[in-house]
Amino acid sequence: MKKLYVSGCCFLVFAIVFSAKYISASILLARSDSVSVDLFRGMLDMIPLEVTVVYLLFLIMGILFLVLGLKEKHK
Repeated sequence: MKKLYVSGCCFLVFAIVFSAKYISASILLARSDSVSVDLFRGMLDMIPLEVTVVYLLFLIMGILFLVLGLKEKHK
């Protein structure tokens, strides 16, 4: 049962970090006169790769703990 709680926490951290990446790119564009898709993608490229690695890691951990927790629950 604890694995399901850990899975929920991992998904929560994933959602926070994932949204923080896009929120920070939007904040960087706040004072821009022109808003375009290319400019937004450029701002996303300025966000460090570690942020992407962290949220992908927590997504994989969340899925793993969810599967293990559901297997444990059905035994």
